[in-house]
Amino acid sequence: MNQAAKIALLKTTYTQDDVGEWTETSTEVNVFAYVSSVSMSEFYQAGLQGMKPEYRFLIWQTEYDGEETLKYDEKIYTIYRTYIRDDGRLELYVTLKKGDE
Repeated sequence: MNQAAKIALLKTTYTQDDVGEWTETSTEVNVFAYVSSVSMSEFYQAGLQGMKPEYRFLIWQTEYDGEETLKYDEKIYTIYRTYIRDDGRLELYVTLKKGDE
């Protein structure tokens, strides 16, 4: 599988009000990505750390701003690893977010 898809990078910010309470705000940044399965090597290495990798997303480096989660196909995924390529692209490796399994 290597298909184009729309994903949403989820940027979470925290703000503190006048009485000291924190509020969490999520912002979605929609981008196009190529979606593929992870390699057997990636699956094995992540499995050794107790993770179950789901997908590899390929986006432009300039579209990524350190987001820790993304939404794809109505599910929320945790980005557990990134890889910067020489061609200006960035690989995002994700696992299903805890509680959404």
